[in-house]
Amino acid sequence: MQLNEELFELIAQRFKAMSEPTRLRIIHLLKDRELSVSEIAEHAGLKHGTASANLNALHKAGLVTFRREGTKVLYQVSNSMVFQVCDIVCQSLKEDFLEYEKLRRAIG
Repeated sequence: MQLNEELFELIAQRFKAMSEPTRLRIIHLLKDRELSVSEIAEHAGLKHGTASANLNALHKAGLVTFRREGTKVLYQVSNSMVFQVCDIVCQSLKEDFLEYEKLRRAIG
């Protein structure tokens, strides 16, 4: 696949949306279930408006979708590959930490 400037911009928007710790917490909350804004706010310890603004950013970046159920709006992660990206980053951090520990023990 050839990457052009427009595609680079879309990729950057997704990474930017995922660069906020609050948004990562929201994505984690949505891993196995759909939740409403109120439920997300409660579980993440956020104000309703803050949760809503972060969900809007995640939706705009294509990372979450929603559906209406009566008066509720339920959010879910749009593609499980988001979790694969998170797993790759976590594994990389774990490897870096283990390497750092090895060096620290060797030096000190």
